[in-house]
Amino acid sequence: MKKKYDFVTRKSVHIHLQKDTHAEFRIILLKESLTMQEVIEECVERIVQNDKYMEKLIEACVHKRNTGERKIADLEAEELYKIIESENKEK
Repeated sequence: MKKKYDFVTRKSVHIHLQKDTHAEFRIILLKESLTMQEVIEECVERIVQNDKYMEKLIEACVHKRNTGERKIADLEAEELYKIIESENKEK
């Protein structure tokens, strides 16, 4: 019997995405017949191989974190979801 998961050589990573980001990402990948696993794994492999584009992407992420840009965007999105949710409850 073949194992479904290889926990010895593979590790699992869990991420949280905004619902709309997740949906858009999924749609883009479905159009190309790709899975999130395939794409994210490719990105990670390129990062550890020091791909120049991915290095610039990491630098941009560091900049967003250092300037607070990412945190502000996440907080704004959360606030919008709370407002929408409360308006839906009132109806």
